[in-house]
Amino acid sequence: EKFPVHPETKTIAPKTRDLESATMTSNKFGIRIAASALALAVSYGAQAVTDEDIMNDHKTPGDIVSYGMGTQGQRFSILEDLNTSNIQYLQPAWAFSFGSEKMRGQESQPLIKDGVMYVTASYSRVYAIDARTGEEIWQYDARLPDGIMPCCDVVNRGVALYDDKVIFGTLDAKLVALNKDTGKPMWIKKVADYQAGYAITAAPIVVKGKVITGVSGGEFGIVGKVEAYDANTGELVWMRPTVEGHMGYVYKDGKAVENGISGGKAGQTWPGDMWKNGGAATWLGGTYDQDTDSLFFGTGNPAPWNSHLRPGDNLFSSSRVAIDPDDGSIKWHFQTTPHDGWDYDGVNELISFDYKEKGKTVKAAATADRNGFFYVLNRENGDFIRGFPFVDKITWAEGLDPK
Repeated sequence: EKFPVHPETKTIAPKTRDLESATMTSNKFGIRIAASALALAVSYGAQAVTDEDIMNDHKTPGDIVSYGMGTQGQRFSILEDLNTSNIQYLQPAWAFSFGSEKMRGQESQPLIKDGVMYVTASYSRVYAIDARTGEEIWQYDARLPDGIMPCCDVVNRGVALYDDKVIFGTLDAKLVALNKDTGKPMWIKKVADYQAGYAITAAPIVVKGKVITGVSGGEFGIVGKVEAYDANTGELVWMRPTVEGHMGYVYKDGKAVENGISGGKAGQTWPGDMWKNGGAATWLGGTYDQDTDSLFFGTGNPAPWNSHLRPGDNLFSSSRVAIDPDDGSIKWHFQTTPHDGWDYDGVNELISFDYKEKGKTVKAAATADRNGFFYVLNRENGDFIRGFPFVDKITWAEGLDPK
């Protein structure tokens, strides 16, 4: 049932037949040739994705160039052509299959640039598709080794777009940059050791020319982290562990320079050496707020699952962490489930927004946690503003203490 491990990039090339005459051909084969030629022409006509495009993604409904339809992750479109008066007439225009039921789960958010849809599928596959016709332009299949250990299905949540590159993470914990027109690899970088339990299932994000990615694998006692890579070269820029006690690094001329221990020192909220394999995987990815120049990442469950073995809050597991995109320093954190013994995690996205209160603008961010509570925080400093349950029955806690 495993997808073939050998990499293959398949490009649908235009035939020699004239596009106009192909379109006029009545048989289905001729129509497919014409559609394929149009798809490739669309791909090669696409413009490079810039930092400005990414920062303005929420204002440009003609394209979707970031995961979350904007770096703040609000997933709100200003599109007016589709509205409450005509939504009932929405109907399928085409369908594209990622394979049989053996291909398992599909969780990708497509990105679209200049009429080309870039979407990932299970087993670390990427497709470029003509968004108008559903015709495949190219397909890339990652070379996956035996022994990968994705804990919770072989899914992938999407790509990042930057310049002429389509960038995504793989189940063997690598970042891959593909040429947007051909699907050919431009660079491949190892993020972590898949044999130690690491994987990548989240969509990366691009901020200031850096590709930011999290990792999966908390169930196997890995150490969660967020890393930044130069989008053009694939070189590592910085690394920030999300478990207390581990050193963060920035990289200059290929050399690691210490950049402070996460949490200041080890053993403050973990017993003994438990922090050395603390989990807190950043497996759902993150968001970015331009106003505060902050990355927001959620962290998963602490390890091991048996909470009786690890008394304490177990930072920074089941938390939201604000990170400086320039060097990976932690600005602040907010833990939603201290000493998580229920696998609630804290990975649900922190969504940035502003609101008015007593005549003043509050720079807030909110998240619906899997522990049953909804939280509103001050995104400048992580202070708790308010919270409330959004499910009917919560048994693990009596409520939220504003203090």
